Amino acid sequence: MYEEVPIELSHGSWNKSEEDLVGVASGILDIIESVWRNPAFGEKFAKSQNERTYVTDIIVPVVKASFKKPPIKSFAFVSTAERQSIASKDRRGKTGKRPDIMFMVKRGRKIYELMFAECSRLFCDKEKEENDWVKLWRQMNDGMYWVHKGCKPKKDEFGIIGIQVAGQKLHLYVLIRDGDGVDKLFRLHSVDIPIQFTDRDTVYNFVEALLLLRKILIVNLSLLLNADRGLHGDKEDSSTVSSPPYDD
Repeated sequence: MYEEVPIELSHGSWNKSEEDLVGVASGILDIIESVWRNPAFGEKFAKSQNERTYVTDIIVPVVKASFKKPPIKSFAFVSTAERQSIASKDRRGKTGKRPDIMFMVKRGRKIYELMFAECSRLFCDKEKEENDWVKLWRQMNDGMYWVHKGCKPKKDEFGIIGIQVAGQKLHLYVLIRDGDGVDKLFRLHSVDIPIQFTDRDTVYNFVEALLLLRKILIVNLSLLLNADRGLHGDKEDSSTVSSPPYDD
């Protein structure tokens, strides 16, 4: 089975249709409404919920909803089984990381990981937040290395996405390789996750962040499927940063 390679998209020129936006946003809002009706996430029981419940009942559904019916035919899926990252295993062997969530796509015979997510429980301490952040940054770095090892997507365009859920905050990042081969990390959004009934602006900002996630995933998927094949056996040095930048 072969993928149908789409017309190459660009982050600067491609916009989703109004109908597409409304449909995806409605799906996300339906999930938020169901969470508000769930007593497990009400004030009385929210503190007792573990990380797995939080991820399974809220984070995974909204991530999947944001990528519903993409306009690109490909073998792509959201992995939630905490499987070992292929990219991380390639660079770190048995110590390769196991992200909470990944967005994976098949190109030819290879599987690539275009998004990684690290999540905490509803109430997260500072140490957990910092450890997850470093872990996420390393996974994104591994993902970028793995992609460029197998193919050559456009620099200054293609990126690896990172999502960190720290308590009731969602941070959205993208790692992009510039024209000089330097990987640069950008924080695109930091929004509150509307676990309980809240104001309109909070909900709007959350949905907006997920729609941006959708757009970036679709464009990056297009760039990956249109990329030139990398030379077999190419060696690429690991890019390292002593401490990951945190853009406050």
